[in-house]
Amino acid sequence: MQIRNMAVAVIALSAFIAHPGRAQFGGGGSRGEPMVRIGFGGGMSVPTSHAADALKTGVNGQGYLLVNLAGIPLRFNLGYQKFDFKEALLATSGATSGSSQQLSGVAGLSVNLLSLGPIRPYVTAGVGAFNLKDELETVSGTTSTTNTHFGVDGGAGLRLKLGRVEAFAEGRVQNVYTDKGVIDTKSITSIPVTFGILF
Repeated sequence: MQIRNMAVAVIALSAFIAHPGRAQFGGGGSRGEPMVRIGFGGGMSVPTSHAADALKTGVNGQGYLLVNLAGIPLRFNLGYQKFDFKEALLATSGATSGSSQQLSGVAGLSVNLLSLGPIRPYVTAGVGAFNLKDELETVSGTTSTTNTHFGVDGGAGLRLKLGRVEAFAEGRVQNVYTDKGVIDTKSITSIPVTFGILF
């Protein structure tokens, strides 16, 4: 039920920001932009909620493709995150060290809100698949589990025009729906904060 409600919310938000009247708000819409653009970035990821009890602040990297399809601003994102487990979780599992890695593929929308000279704020929202790999190091060796789950992703950012390219800074909220495993929760929520370049 929670997964369905979150999916409906993301789809509704996507439909709202994709409406032609919304996309052109303030003259900063997707029309007039190149049909295809590529972005790369990296930064830190902050676990929240129950995930913050088990995970330390981690790192993230991403590459994404913006496609302006007949005025509809699509975004296809490939992301990577890595978190180390906190000592409290390691102690309860009998491990000496461990980490959690996420590889994600997300499809959604990225809509410019308005244009402030060279500065352009935007919002993004999408749904996708998240492959989670947890590894624990013990005295007897390494154990790992890998699973793929549904998740949602949404946030906002700023782009700054620098000649033919743009620098960007964005923060997103990712919520991955999981089975109870190493982290004793039905979802893992994190906030990736990313800085990068858009070509």
